[in-house]
Amino acid sequence: MDDRTTSYDRVHYPSAVYRTTTPEHLAAIARLHGLDAADPRSARVLEIAGGDGLNVLAMAAAYPGAQFVSFDLAASAVAHGQALIASAGLANVRIETADILEAAGSMEGPFDYVIAHGLYAWVPPHVQQATLALIDRVLSPQGIVFISYNALPGGHLRMALRDMLLFELEGVSDPEARIDRAIEVLNAFGQPRDDDSVSQAALRRAARLTVGKDRHTLFHDELGPVYDPKALQTVAEEAAAHNLAYLTEAQPGGLFHGFPGEQVDDRETVRRAQRRDNDEVCFFHQSLFVRPKRHPARVPDPAWLGTLLAGVPDSLRRTSESEFTSSAGSFQLDDQVLADFLEKLVRIAPARFPLADLAASEDHAAAILELINQGIIEPHSLPFPGALLPGERPVVSALVRALIAHEVPNLVTMDHRVVHLTDDAPRRLMALMDGTRTAAEIAADARRMGLSSEIDVNLGLQQLARVGMLALSPDS
Repeated sequence: MDDRTTSYDRVHYPSAVYRTTTPEHLAAIARLHGLDAADPRSARVLEIAGGDGLNVLAMAAAYPGAQFVSFDLAASAVAHGQALIASAGLANVRIETADILEAAGSMEGPFDYVIAHGLYAWVPPHVQQATLALIDRVLSPQGIVFISYNALPGGHLRMALRDMLLFELEGVSDPEARIDRAIEVLNAFGQPRDDDSVSQAALRRAARLTVGKDRHTLFHDELGPVYDPKALQTVAEEAAAHNLAYLTEAQPGGLFHGFPGEQVDDRETVRRAQRRDNDEVCFFHQSLFVRPKRHPARVPDPAWLGTLLAGVPDSLRRTSESEFTSSAGSFQLDDQVLADFLEKLVRIAPARFPLADLAASEDHAAAILELINQGIIEPHSLPFPGALLPGERPVVSALVRALIAHEVPNLVTMDHRVVHLTDDAPRRLMALMDGTRTAAEIAADARRMGLSSEIDVNLGLQQLARVGMLALSPDS
């Protein structure tokens, strides 16, 4: 390691993919606001401080005609990403070691999509400013920017927890010991008491949510050297100084931040969004920005909604005529047309279905927007990029096969979901799916590997197609 060894070299930050950062999703959100965006299938995408780059590696595997760049200061994370690129043979992505402060004055663009996830609230102000300067330098005129950060006012609770943890960890220097002690403190403090005040109950609930994080995520997010949550209005003002204007939020729950209900200017849109944050005690933002004077629509138009496709979370299920359940809980939908539409989306997943017919009804369009905001319907600008059926010579992406070869437990689907799979048999089976074997040949090889009694190949192929794991064959 050189003299720029970081805490992320000493304690690895878990690899992850983030569905709301994909250009395909960002293009859909832009379209809802009446804005054009670069075709994700041929776009240029930059991720700032992307760690090992798994997020863009998964995008590169799904969209081979696009170009991706990710950089990070943690050399060990970058080396891991470069090893995955070499194993997968991905020619449309680069993972590099670079410093934001240097990149802000030298990196060449343009990029159609720029992603800065999990960075802004954890670096000092001069690095925040360099991040915005870099984005300003490389963003194309019609580009879309994604910046996530811990937000205020909810961040005040996390700052209180952080102060408590840092007090208790004074004198503890070993990273794993710090994590162990932090978990101990959070578990103890998080237990509800009968005589809790409202503020104590809120802080204890925040402690219970925090202790559920991955150990190494907790180390970096809560115990890192910098923790600087910001109000949306502050971030928007800082972005405006670098030729960026607020669009809306990328995550469920934030859609109407960009739709105040009347055609007001960017400043007033931000003020009204901040008022929502204050009312909801917002903790986290995934804010989108564009170049100024693009004049996004601030009132939803069913015509734009009708240009999109719809998908659903993989946990959604219909349990009765009007009731559904998902990982977020149960809900009721009394509109039979919408209920049947949701059931159809569940049935055809991971395929996506056009919204054009439903969006033609003003009432249904409004209901769909609310379902998008709740995370029940996922808006898409493009069809599912993988294979919906196994085909003659089934194939999983070269990235998935590389992850298997590197013994990474979290695999990624063609639509940017994580599949945590540690069972050896299906992993060894997928390693055979490189597009050179028929299903019968895969089954024969599986028998030679001693897997015939452990797994049914045809059933396995159907399940892989269902979860979105199968890629298009090279000649598709």
